[in-house]
Amino acid sequence: MKNMNMKSYGTKFLAASILTLSASLLDTTAADFQVRTPGGIFAFQINGQQSPTLTLVRGQTYTFDVETSNNHPFRIESAGVDNNDINSGVMTFNVPTNNEVRYYECVVHGVQMRGEIFTVAPPQIQILNFTVSTNIVLTSTATNNWNVFPEYTTNLFATNWYALTVQSNRFVNGTRETFCGKPEGESVFIRLRTSP
Repeated sequence: MKNMNMKSYGTKFLAASILTLSASLLDTTAADFQVRTPGGIFAFQINGQQSPTLTLVRGQTYTFDVETSNNHPFRIESAGVDNNDINSGVMTFNVPTNNEVRYYECVVHGVQMRGEIFTVAPPQIQILNFTVSTNIVLTSTATNNWNVFPEYTTNLFATNWYALTVQSNRFVNGTRETFCGKPEGESVFIRLRTSP
């Protein structure tokens, strides 16, 4: 079993000359939130809950699938919103990195149809140990509520990254242990994505 020493350079980690690790948040392709106004209620229903308080991670992008009645267009009171003030369609929200309370509301009814959006900082993931043999064993400081998902590519200029098959992703004694298969090839680049 070969143990590679890790050197930290800001948020990037380098293992020998063939493996590069970085921590980032998991991108999502499906809508994170469904926004509705069923039965003419005077509130937004988000993912089946009436007027919930949303807690979002700063720096992450969320998508909102909006289908509301014509007199209740949905708006997020914040910078970083694409396709705001809509009754139908997909809205994206790139959550700003500053810590401040934001709101979602009805364009027509304002504070009468308003909910709060709290933002939290993403966890700081630090690689503690990285071992390569027939498998990859990675120990990191991820929290109990966040998982680590390794991805690989053989070309850093390519935009395609492929998920490694995770055999175990467990939280033990304050660290996250991730076991996965080793991809084929001599020049393989690995990055980490985290998700709550």
